[in-house]
This record gives sequence, C-alpha cells and structure tokens, in this order.
Amino acid sequence: MIRPLFGGAFFGNHFMPSFIHKALNREAIAAIDLGSNALRASIAIKIPEGIQVVRNIRVPLRLGEDVFATGKISDQKIEMTENAFIELLHLFTEYNVTNATAMATSAMRDSRNGKELIERIKKFTGIEVKTISGIEEATMIFTAVRGQLPMKGKTALLMDIGGGSTELIAVKDEQIVGVHSFNVGTVRLLRYKNQEELELRIRLQVQKMMRFIEKHLDKKKPDLFIGTGGNLRRIGKIRKKILGKETSQEALYREVSHMEETIFSMSFVDRIRRLELDQNRADVILPAIMLTKILMEEMKLEKIHLPKVGLKEGIILSMLDEWPKHFILKD
Repeated sequence: MIRPLFGGAFFGNHFMPSFIHKALNREAIAAIDLGSNALRASIAIKIPEGIQVVRNIRVPLRLGEDVFATGKISDQKIEMTENAFIELLHLFTEYNVTNATAMATSAMRDSRNGKELIERIKKFTGIEVKTISGIEEATMIFTAVRGQLPMKGKTALLMDIGGGSTELIAVKDEQIVGVHSFNVGTVRLLRYKNQEELELRIRLQVQKMMRFIEKHLDKKKPDLFIGTGGNLRRIGKIRKKILGKETSQEALYREVSHMEETIFSMSFVDRIRRLELDQNRADVILPAIMLTKILMEEMKLEKIHLPKVGLKEGIILSMLDEWPKHFILKD
C-alpha cells in the first residue's frame, strides 16, 4: 500500500499540474515486481470493460549479482533500489495511483539484508514490499496466464524463468497439481563463463525438472507448454522481428534452437545491435534460451506458448475484487 505523502491525497486541490488533474478523473492501481534481474511495475486503470494497463516500467537493478555472489545486497544496489522506488512514487502521483502492491522474489529471499532494504523503502516512500516464496510467485503467475490461455480439459506446464529462480507449475484441467521453485535463473547462470559449463549446469537442473514433471503429469507430455518472464517474452519478440514470424506469442523448438546457435556466435555488441536488446538483456538471454531449448528437447515438445503476462499481471489481478471481463495489456 502507498502511504499518502501529505496526510491525505497525494496533492490538495490547489497548485495541481494539468496532467495530474486529468489523471484524477480515473482510478489507478499499480503492481511492482522486485526481481533478481530488474524491478518491473505496471500501472493500470479500471475501465467499464475491466482493467487496462497504461504504463509499464522496468529498471535493471540486478540485485541478484550481489546476492548470489556474497549473500548480501551492496550499498550501491540499495541506493539504486531506493531511488527507483522514489521515482516510481513520483510516477504514481502523476497517474493518481491510489493502491500499490509490491512483491520481491528470489534475490530478496536469499539476501541477508533484504529486510533492511524493505524497511528503507517503506521509510522513504511508504511502499510496503512483501517478499514472497517461490510457491506464491508461481501461483500468481498461473493466475495471470489462466486469463490468457484456455486450459480446460488439458494438461499444461508453465515455466517462469527469472533472474534467480525458475518456477514450474503443473496444471490439469485448469487446476494446479504441482508447483516447484528451482534455484536456477539467468543471473545465477552468468557465473559460468563457457558454453560447456553453462550447458552442464542447465542439464543438471533440467533433470530435476523432468522428475517433477513425471511425478505431476503422469509421465505424459503436457498439452500446453507455456513460458513467462522477461527473457521468454524477448524470445517471442526476436521470433517476430528477426525471423519475420507473424506472432511473438509462441515459438517452435527449431526456432529456439536456431536462436541459441545464432546468439552464442554473436558478440555482446552484436546482440545489442542486431537483436535490438538492451545491455542488461544481452547477456542473460542466452541462458534463458538454452534452458528453454533443453527442456523442450527432453519433453520432445515442438511449441512453447509465450503470453505477455507474468508476476506483475498476477499481482494486479490479486488486487481486484472480481475477475475482470477484459484485461487489456500494454506492450
């Protein structure tokens, strides 16, 4: 929740900029996902048809770089995170956000000084950050995906690749039958400097994932394989922009395999230029693609669905009194 800055609404009725005055005509809510790779936030407004996301924000904090190496968040990262939340608060004021929910995941779960950072964020902004378990994270992601892809009468496997962990969710007929958080994510995988070490680490984790899948899906291939998270959405965008496909919301195994070979042969600069990647995405995209390809290979799957939702969309849905008729997303 946001604590009002001046004891009431964010601003009184006087000396109010016109863009804020306009924003006050609509009710807005915000969801914040404080992840291991980046802070992500969405601002949404209630409309007659349901809920509409009007602004997405991403700040590449890379909290996992410190935590996975030392177990603590550095003073520099703490300051960066505080500043990011202060900037968010200003933006929330502009959009007349009256309710915000913030959740933190793997890096904060593993850090020895995460509570200190949470206290500082609350002190300076009034925003309360809740550190959630991998199971809670997976359940919220499932909630968001369920609104985008019909799973009735089908088995499905949902995979969310984050910076610090990967969540798998086994589903039968729209019901979760198993959830597990694996301690492997794209930022953690950056410590492996050559392809052989990286692939070995991923294959070891995939074997654990396969045991989970066999247990909860009766050793059967799922009818639907669904991927979420920033890197998997980027796979979809690469498919559309670079490979010239019509949609970014799915990818075939052969396309993912081709992406792996192509990206591994590229320099860091080429990844930024040719694939239109941000600097903070150009290094973590390869581990995400490799993990996706190897798991698809093990399950003998030809397609992965890539809906444009994840944890922050699940947070938004958890804030609503009832399920919206329409959830309009923003690219």
